Amino acid sequence: MSADAGRPERAPLGSLAGLSATDWSPWPAPEILETTPSTMTEVERRAAHGAPEGTVVVAEEQTAGRGRRGRTWESTARAGLWWSLLLRPPVPADRLGWLPLVVGVGVARGLRTAAGAEASLKWPNDVLVDGRKLAGILAERLADGSVVVGVGINVDQHAAELPEGGASLRTAGRPADRTAVLIDVLAAVAETYRRWLAGVDVAQEYVGLSATLGRDVRADLGDRLVIGHAVRLGPSGELVVVDAGGVEHELSAGDVTLAREGP
Repeated sequence: MSADAGRPERAPLGSLAGLSATDWSPWPAPEILETTPSTMTEVERRAAHGAPEGTVVVAEEQTAGRGRRGRTWESTARAGLWWSLLLRPPVPADRLGWLPLVVGVGVARGLRTAAGAEASLKWPNDVLVDGRKLAGILAERLADGSVVVGVGINVDQHAAELPEGGASLRTAGRPADRTAVLIDVLAAVAETYRRWLAGVDVAQEYVGLSATLGRDVRADLGDRLVIGHAVRLGPSGELVVVDAGGVEHELSAGDVTLAREGP
């Protein structure tokens, strides 16, 4: 839909020079595209040609963005932040499950800095505000062991532009400049990732931001359902759920629904 059909005019992203004053260096400057089917695909293509760790592609619009379980979605042009990051962590394979959680901590911290949004984290890959989905994270491992992490953040969308259960910084009462949000989020992700590599217990930060732990949950694993109480994270970032019979389930993936709080 064009601006003439009711979509508001929105400004393009500005200069990301502010990243130079953060912990981003020595990673390369992010590349901004006007439109692309998927930033994940763009970064995978660059990775195959030897792109360095920290390569980021940002799109003003995605026409076939990739989600979990093969889902695709379109993004409202210039309304949000759609980007993917190449990581080459020198860690054992069993630690790679932490990457979407580590990135989630950085995204939540960056959103709090940039917009004052009380962002929380729903395991494994959603960022919430006021219980609604503000951002999503997808991590995919490549054949060479590197990982592409894709992030989509709703910034300027009006309620009619969002799916059911979705939120943007605007609808949450925290309107913010997209460029400033991107700079703060990227900087926080880089800083959090590097502390994790250095051995800092980022899990404790995740727990402090978690909207899942301590809640009753329903997890759709594709071939079965697990219903119970989310009690802790496992050693590789798994969600540990205790069912009504007292049996513990370690979930490494799944679509999680949170039970409503209160009466």
